[in-house]
Amino acid sequence: MQEHQPQSTASVREAASAQPPKLVKNLYDPYVTPWWFWISLRSIARAIFFLVLNVRLVGRQNIPSKGPFIVACNHLNWTDVPLVPAYISPRVVYIAKEELFHSRLGWLVRALGAIPVKRGEADRQLLRASDEQLKKGNILIIFPEGTRSKTRQMIKAHAGIGMIALRAGVPVLPVAIYGSEHALKKFRPRVTISYGEPIVLKPRGSKITKDDINEATETAMRHVAAMLPASYRGIYGEQTISETSPISPEST
Repeated sequence: MQEHQPQSTASVREAASAQPPKLVKNLYDPYVTPWWFWISLRSIARAIFFLVLNVRLVGRQNIPSKGPFIVACNHLNWTDVPLVPAYISPRVVYIAKEELFHSRLGWLVRALGAIPVKRGEADRQLLRASDEQLKKGNILIIFPEGTRSKTRQMIKAHAGIGMIALRAGVPVLPVAIYGSEHALKKFRPRVTISYGEPIVLKPRGSKITKDDINEATETAMRHVAAMLPASYRGIYGEQTISETSPISPEST
């Protein structure tokens, strides 16, 4: 009868390396938190906003009663992220910069149902994840400028909003927010959130081109700018909506 020979250290290491890696949750597959969690969180957020802000809502009747649709909004302050969807009854799925998922608040970002975007590069995973969420009838909220404007004026948007909207063919709800740059800096500053009429952006031909994407992005941002005071419009304040793009947005 042969004696059992102990495994060498090298053999143990090889066996360990052969074990399947730990599964890491796909960040492009957002958590689905219970409905009561979302409603409770939104109620708490509204109560806090009532105490620290003077929120004025304009055009709230334009918000569709259900998804799928895309919310496109300008970005002035981190408080815009909870403010804009707080007054939209259905729950939303955020598109957030990838760095947030690895920060101390990463758990909260994931709990809110966000999906990451890799800024500065073409992110095919994001496009697929966005398509999937919209096909499920969800609401996708995007801040197309990709970052907060330090000058309070709108800056050039990334083309992702145009690409996602054209691929999905769902309505885009333009939202404009201003006054939020004073949030938590002044006592109950006036913050105005305007919800415009939803638009559907379509390509000119049977295939989506780069020009279509750029024009769709421009059109969406012009609709946002049109609801802002002139001093906030930045690069989108030079032309009117009708002068910008051969793509014809259709009101839903």
